[in-house]
Amino acid sequence: MTDLTVGKPSSVIMKFSLPLLLSTALQQLYNIANSIIVGQFTGGNGLAAIGAAYPITLFYVAIATGGAMGCAVTISQLFGSKDLARVKSAVFTTLIALSALGILISLSGIIFSGALMRLLNANEIYFADAKAYLMIYSIGVVPTMVYNGVNAIFTGLGDSRRPLLFLFLSSALNVVLALIAVRGLNLGVSGAAWATVISQTFAAVLSGTVIIRKIRALKTSEPFKYFDAPLLLDMSRIALPSIFQQSCVALAHTIVQGLVNTFDPSVVAGYEIASKFNNFIYMCMNTLGTALSSFVAQAYGARQSERIRAGYRVTLKTCLACAITIIVITQLFSAQIMGLFVDAAKEPDVIAVGVSYTRIIFPVYILISVIITTGGYLRGLGRSFVFFLETLAEFVVRVSMCFVLTDLLQSYTGLMWAWYFGSSVGCTLCIMLYFNTKKKLLSPEASLVS
Repeated sequence: MTDLTVGKPSSVIMKFSLPLLLSTALQQLYNIANSIIVGQFTGGNGLAAIGAAYPITLFYVAIATGGAMGCAVTISQLFGSKDLARVKSAVFTTLIALSALGILISLSGIIFSGALMRLLNANEIYFADAKAYLMIYSIGVVPTMVYNGVNAIFTGLGDSRRPLLFLFLSSALNVVLALIAVRGLNLGVSGAAWATVISQTFAAVLSGTVIIRKIRALKTSEPFKYFDAPLLLDMSRIALPSIFQQSCVALAHTIVQGLVNTFDPSVVAGYEIASKFNNFIYMCMNTLGTALSSFVAQAYGARQSERIRAGYRVTLKTCLACAITIIVITQLFSAQIMGLFVDAAKEPDVIAVGVSYTRIIFPVYILISVIITTGGYLRGLGRSFVFFLETLAEFVVRVSMCFVLTDLLQSYTGLMWAWYFGSSVGCTLCIMLYFNTKKKLLSPEASLVS
C-alpha cells in the first residue's frame, strides 16, 4: 500500500500511473491479440462476429470497472484518513457485492445472447458465431467482475504494481490459449471466447487470493465486518454513477454498432479492428485519469487542496502530450496498424475502413484529454454523478450525430465525424465542472470534507 499524500505530485502520479498503464496496455493487447488471431485465421467474417458482440461485452466491462472504480474511491478516502478497520470492511464488501452482481449479469447474457444479436442487426452470415461468442463470454462475467474489483482495490490502496503482474500472467495465458483454440483446434470465434474466459478466471483467482491474504493481515485496533451494508450504501453513491457513466460508453457503442451492422460485412470488420485499436489507446490514456482519482481521493481525505490542484495540472499536461503523439502516429501509419489484423491483399476493403476511422477520429483526442483528466479529478472528489451527467450529454450528442451524419453523407464516415460533436460538448462541460468544483470544494474558505 502506498501513501499518495506525500512527495512531489508529478513524480508520485507518474510513478503510480506507469504500472497502471502497463496493466491496461496488457489487458487491451490480449483483446487485440484475440482479434488479430481471429482475423488472420478466420478472415473478415470472424472479425465481424466479434464486432457484433463487442458492445455487449463492453457493457460487462463497463459495469465491472465502473462499480470497482466507485468502490476504490471510497477505499482511497478511508485509507487517506487512516481508517483501516473500515478499509478492510470496504474491501470484503466490494468483492461480495461485485460477485453477486456478476452472477446476475452472467445468467442474463447466457439466456439472451441470441435475442441481443438480433436486436443489434447481426448479419446472418456471422450471426451464429456472434451468438456463440457472446454466450461463452457471458460465462466469464463473474471472474471479470472480481478481477476488476481487485485491481481497483489495489489501486485505491496506492499499489499499482501487483495488478501488472497478475495481468501479465493472464495476458500470456490468453494469447497461448487463443492460438491453440483458434489455429490448433480450429474452434474459430468460440475458441477465442473460451481463451478469454479461462484467462480471466485464472487472473481472478490469483489476484483475489492475494488481496484477501493482504487485507486479513492488516492490523487494526477496531473490529471490521466482512459485509457492511451501510458502507455498501456509501460506496454505491459513488459506484452507481460510475457504472452509469461507464455504461453510457457501452450504450453508445451498442446503438452505433446496430447502425454499423446495417453496412456490408467489410465495413463491420473494418470498424471492429479500428474500434479495438481506438479502445486500446483510450483505455491506456484513461489510466492517467484512474491514477488521478486515487491521488485526489487520498489528498481529499488528508485535506490537501493545493495538492489536488497540482495533480490535475500535471495529469492534463501528460494527457495532452500523449494525445499529440498518438495523432502523429495514426496519421502516418494507420494502414500498417490495420494490416496487423487482416491480410491487406485479401481484405483491402476492411483495411480501407479501418484507415478512414483512425485518421478521422484520433485528432479529437485533444478534447478527450480534458475529459479524461477532469473525470479522474471529479471521481476522486466523490463527484461521480456530475461526471455521469457530462458523459450522458456527450454520448447523446455523439450517437444522435452518428445517425444524422450517416444519412447526410450517405457514408459510414458519418459514424466517425460524429465524435467531434460529442467530444466538443463533453470538453466544454468538463471545463465548466472543473472550475465550479474547484471554487466550491478547494477554495481556502471551503471545507474539504463533505
